[in-house]
Amino acid sequence: MQGHDAHSPLVRRVTFGFALLFVMAGGMENVRAQEGWLDRVELRGLIESSTAIETADGGLQKWDLTFKPEVQVRLAGDLRLTALGRIRFDPVDNLEPGQPDRQSAFRSALTRRRFIGDAADLELREFYLDANIGESFVRLGKQQIVWGQADGLRVLDIVNPFDFREFILPEFEDRRIPLWTANAEIPVGEWTVQLIWIPDHSYDDVPDPGATFAFSSPLVVPRPGPATIGAGPVVVDAPHRPGRFIRDDDYGTRLTAFIGGWDLSLDYLYHYQDQAVPFQRRIPGGGIVIKPEYRRTHLIGGTFSNAFGDVTLRGEAGYATDRYFLARDPDDDDGVIKSGEIGSVLGLDYQVDADLRISGQSFQSLLTDRWPGTVRDRLESRATLLIEKEFLNDRLTASLLAIHSLNGGDGLVQADLEYEYRSDVTFKLGLDIFYGDRDGLFGEFDGADRVTFGVEVGF
Repeated sequence: MQGHDAHSPLVRRVTFGFALLFVMAGGMENVRAQEGWLDRVELRGLIESSTAIETADGGLQKWDLTFKPEVQVRLAGDLRLTALGRIRFDPVDNLEPGQPDRQSAFRSALTRRRFIGDAADLELREFYLDANIGESFVRLGKQQIVWGQADGLRVLDIVNPFDFREFILPEFEDRRIPLWTANAEIPVGEWTVQLIWIPDHSYDDVPDPGATFAFSSPLVVPRPGPATIGAGPVVVDAPHRPGRFIRDDDYGTRLTAFIGGWDLSLDYLYHYQDQAVPFQRRIPGGGIVIKPEYRRTHLIGGTFSNAFGDVTLRGEAGYATDRYFLARDPDDDDGVIKSGEIGSVLGLDYQVDADLRISGQSFQSLLTDRWPGTVRDRLESRATLLIEKEFLNDRLTASLLAIHSLNGGDGLVQADLEYEYRSDVTFKLGLDIFYGDRDGLFGEFDGADRVTFGVEVGF
């Protein structure tokens, strides 16, 4: 477990980055003397209450009371500081029973949540400095970086890892784990070049066994084979996070442009994939040990979109090298098979009228190596349908999102109603339904169907 002292590598890197940005922006001496601190500070935030009741037995799945403060401070010139926090209280404690044991295996010291007993956690969600330097833009600190534009699922939106506390049910913004990042956007002719450096070694946060949305599908959880059962113990180690400065950091670049009516991007990311690879090792004398390890991969891809009247065509695709998938033979030597992966999504959005939008998407994932033997199919396909309708002069919004796996026949349906009672008060009602075989990625949560209701108050 990493410590919290001021001499840790991540602390030194973040401190150096902030100091560098202060120098580039000209320092605090440029602050206008006649302007007081209160004139340069803006405080706002949200208070949310969200309750989920399971449809199977009427039991409480969660009761989140969440406080999300946000502070923005104008410093010197174009230098701006933004901080977003989250304090969450859930006395039901079914989504993460107790205090998660493996958080240190998934998150770096400055990215972890802090727990107060079993029912409350605190998190610094974002903390960054913005500066305009000439025509370029720089953001240093804990932040989210969004690549891709797909609904519900993701292809290129993998710069930030995900928190799977509630699987994929929350909005993307709440699922992403913000990372300490240096992010620069530089105009070059018709293109804008984005450069990112991520010294934060944090990865997907996966619920512990026993949690409501703990993974159990054989698509992601290795299962011992007949040759192993009864031959000795099966030991699962916690994943060991990379931690070397520079060498284990993630790096990426993105080029974006608007050319001939098309929004285009070209993307490259050199990173550790956010899911640890569950390598299997045999123990002399019998039994196996599963040793999860994080492995490097290169991602090369791009996006496109264009509007043709009321119809928008959009898509994204990416090729990832050195991906690892569970072997079909559970007694395989190391339990996994390595392959490249091509992921893509093609979407069509139809704006029926001012209040109704219908969107359909087709997702494909293809393993490029031809040998057989993975638990998942070589080609996996999913389809999504999103319908959004506004009523009462945009004060009431109804939405329906359906995600269906064409391979496994399982999926997810999410229906939501949001009513804006006032500009600062919104009431919410939702229904989340999983269906399909329990071995499927969605079907495994068939018993977690729920009705949700809540209120959001802004200040």
